[in-house]
Amino acid sequence: MWILVLSIVTALIVALIVSKLTTGREAAKEAPPADCCGAHEVCDKESLIAHTHGEIIYFNDEELDLYKGKAPDQYTPDETEQFREVLITMHPHEVNIWLRSMMARGIKLPLDVREQALGIVKQQRA
Repeated sequence: MWILVLSIVTALIVALIVSKLTTGREAAKEAPPADCCGAHEVCDKESLIAHTHGEIIYFNDEELDLYKGKAPDQYTPDETEQFREVLITMHPHEVNIWLRSMMARGIKLPLDVREQALGIVKQQRA
């Protein structure tokens, strides 16, 4: 009986250690660079721009061209909301295309909108 209890406790301890090690590795992953559109697992900016063939697709968001070259952490709450409005009005399958178009246009998304867009892309890929 004690052997069974000891075996269960040992298995639980091993599972806890493995879980902690796995979680530590995932947390250690670097965040993608700020100029990465996030539409793919590994950022390959040149490949994405080449993939768009120079074509810029607008999603009724021409007003966002004003933010070309602006750093992602420099947006005001009102400016961030402009990006969010465009994002939430498009179909989920269009988000990846929008991210590529924004990159081709030289527009970097506000950080929280970028995270929201990446979440949508991940859901579409699942």
